[in-house]
Amino acid sequence: MDNVSNAKTSGKFQDFVNASAIICRSSAATSENIINELIEVAVKNNPQLDIESVRKGVFEREAMFPTVIAPGLAMPHARVSNLDKLIVALATIPQGVRFGSEEDGENVKVAVLVLSPADNPTMHLHVVSALAREFSDLSKIDQLAELNSINDIVGFFGIMPMRLPDYLKVGDLANGIGPILLADDSLAFAFRKFAESRSAKLPVMDNEGSLLGVIMLEDILRYNLPKDLLLAEDWTALYNFQPFAKMLAAADQIKVSDIMQSDCEKVCEDLPAGDLVKIFLNTHARELLVVDSQGRLRGEITMRDFCAKIFWE
Repeated sequence: MDNVSNAKTSGKFQDFVNASAIICRSSAATSENIINELIEVAVKNNPQLDIESVRKGVFEREAMFPTVIAPGLAMPHARVSNLDKLIVALATIPQGVRFGSEEDGENVKVAVLVLSPADNPTMHLHVVSALAREFSDLSKIDQLAELNSINDIVGFFGIMPMRLPDYLKVGDLANGIGPILLADDSLAFAFRKFAESRSAKLPVMDNEGSLLGVIMLEDILRYNLPKDLLLAEDWTALYNFQPFAKMLAAADQIKVSDIMQSDCEKVCEDLPAGDLVKIFLNTHARELLVVDSQGRLRGEITMRDFCAKIFWE
């Protein structure tokens, strides 16, 4: 892959492919091995880089958490001072290498190293989002990993459109969908989902994937309480948690739709990502559900994750 700049291209991934920055069928046995191979290739093609500084930046970033952006695809990266262009290198590892721990890690067959200017997060985010989009079809990762030559890899990317838009959209930065509930799920089932996710809020969808609302732990606490209890000075009715005991006894019959809020904080995936700054600063929203133009749930974005993508990831 060659360098990605602000120059307009035809929009094909082939525009960014340089054969000298591709490692085909690496025999690396560990994630550290393959990352070092990619760093050596990147520095060889860009001798102005200091290899030790690059290695330090990449492995410090990797130590925060392994950079697997899709099953089978890792994107180790670093922000490099005094760099004025994006530098990218790619390796295929048909046998796969483990990124992360044995328990929680991922088996990676394609690794893409991205070195970006420290003061230009847009370049980095464009490539991350474009790669994630292209490899949303997971079969492409296996196809790419099994190719037998660098020329085959260049040709593979030549038929893949990879468009870098003029600006990032919310959908480019959103995280994937976590635990969800359906409107007809029981409250007992919701309890299990809350326990597994350790979340305080879960989205509620219909069977077609459209977002209907959210259910929050405070909604569950309020459910079945006498309306005037919270305004009363005498709270003895709660000493034995009797209202909750009644709710627990009927949890299999109570539906999520009986408790959920239909009004929730959401944003369309096609909104310019820059608009999130206004939302986070001008409202109390800190966690937004992301929907498509049809109202189907696509993911979520939190203020912390948004800041992480801009400032330090």
